[in-house]
Amino acid sequence: MVQIRDEVLDGKIAPGTWLREEQIAERLEVGRYTVRSAVERLVSVGLLVHERNRGAFVSPISPERVERLFETRKVIEVESLRLFLGSGTDLSEIKAHAKMLGSFDETTPWHTVIEAHNDFHRAIVAAAGNSRLLDTYDRYQDELQFMLSFIGRVHTVDIFGTNHVLLAEEICRGSPKAIECLEFDLTEFGIPPLLEALAELEGTT
Repeated sequence: MVQIRDEVLDGKIAPGTWLREEQIAERLEVGRYTVRSAVERLVSVGLLVHERNRGAFVSPISPERVERLFETRKVIEVESLRLFLGSGTDLSEIKAHAKMLGSFDETTPWHTVIEAHNDFHRAIVAAAGNSRLLDTYDRYQDELQFMLSFIGRVHTVDIFGTNHVLLAEEICRGSPKAIECLEFDLTEFGIPPLLEALAELEGTT
């Protein structure tokens, strides 16, 4: 069910938290079968982990998991950018998502920022015109949303938006520097702050 998925993706339920079917059913006023079906779906996409006779808990986010996901993103996104950079491809979708990111302020809910961020990066892959690259990228959207829900503990909305507006400008110029900017976004701007946010979260739980 949508409510459970949204709470996990918005970071409202910390990694490692056990989910009790009866408590969720009571809180959301639904049947336990409905909750069980939702949990099974979230297990299937890697957001929850199920242990026999114990139930399910929110999937932990280890440094290794972060690095693997961002390595995968780097391979797909950078190669996609190489395929269309400077080719005259229609970049209106990338521009639109960057403009939206740049319009947000500190009152914008973080899940809204991350959704726009993910749309921006997906547009980079889509611009390459390779459906296989896009299909592969789409497999990781929920996992990425889940991880980045915690990065707001380190990045401000303004810094997050500005970084992507500048990246979009380089892409639209067709500048080779765009490759460098994208690699920076996927490594230095992404991984260390996320690991810092997760360490901070672990220290408060």
